[in-house]
Amino acid sequence: MKVPSPSLREHLEFVATVLATFAVVQYTGVFSGNPGEIDPTYLVRLGLLLPITAYLLTAILANVEWLPQWNKMVRNEE
Repeated sequence: MKVPSPSLREHLEFVATVLATFAVVQYTGVFSGNPGEIDPTYLVRLGLLLPITAYLLTAILANVEWLPQWNKMVRNEE
């Protein structure tokens, strides 16, 4: 089993970008009827869950052997 070692800085930038985006969407009230409010507990839970999920997906993708060959399998001969 391959254990990936992704860049910590890239993960932090990714999480910060997602959290900022969710905070703006919550504040503007795009998907809810409460504009001007931010749910900090939701953002904290997302901030804790997102890096774990991203790392697990990275580990799964590093260990799937057929994924690098996907482009060869679906290539259309024109």
